[in-house]
Amino acid sequence: MKPRPDQALSLNMKLLSHHELQGFGGIGEGMGMQLARDGRRILWLAHESAPKNFTAVDVTDPKNPRVVVQTELPHAKVRSNSLDVVGDIMAVAYQTSAVNTKPAGFDLFDIGKPENPKLISHFDASGAHSRGVHAVWFADGEYVHMASGAPDFQPTNPADDQFYRIVDVRKPAKPEEAGRWWLPGTRVGDSAPPPARHPKFDSGFRAHNTNVFPQRPDRAYVGYISGGAVILDIADKSRPKLISHWRYSPPYTGFTHTVLPLFERGLL
Repeated sequence: MKPRPDQALSLNMKLLSHHELQGFGGIGEGMGMQLARDGRRILWLAHESAPKNFTAVDVTDPKNPRVVVQTELPHAKVRSNSLDVVGDIMAVAYQTSAVNTKPAGFDLFDIGKPENPKLISHFDASGAHSRGVHAVWFADGEYVHMASGAPDFQPTNPADDQFYRIVDVRKPAKPEEAGRWWLPGTRVGDSAPPPARHPKFDSGFRAHNTNVFPQRPDRAYVGYISGGAVILDIADKSRPKLISHWRYSPPYTGFTHTVLPLFERGLL
């Protein structure tokens, strides 16, 4: 079926190529570009769900993309739909479909040789109330910022199982938690009461994207799904502090996925 003249498929853009990724094109939220040591440009892609883990595509010639490696997940109850790349290090998130299941956390890989990624370490976030890590943000080569559960975190509501965690990866073989923050009232034992929830549309008071930009490395911009938008002071990563919180659910539906500051325009 041809589009109508008023239904343009593109504007000032031209499709250079398309790759079906060997039949596994269900790509998730993770995509990272690597400039390899030999000068190649390698595009790393996270898959939305099993059976594939991640795929690397040589896009040095953007008109002729070529898969150089495609890896498998250990079982169908885990997915790795988020990844980030800094230099020759890649962080990959692992989230399970049920609590108390492994692997749940994130892996660090040495991708110096793209055809042969090597596991450096695994950060375990599994637990009785944890599904692991949904999304990672790895931009400075030093810290992984993530939406994650933890073995010592019991949410007041099962839907609130993922919160903001900072992990120090300056020693890639020994990742260690540097700090954490959650919305008050979402953890069992909090002095604050649990948040009021939308009666029909509630996707959980949990972290999603945990973005930290080079323009403001002391700030974390966190989408907190039904909890709205959160800005944190992370100058001291061991003690993130709330700067501002904008919440609109209820009365409206929530699902704040990503918080993107436009620094030059003073907009969020």
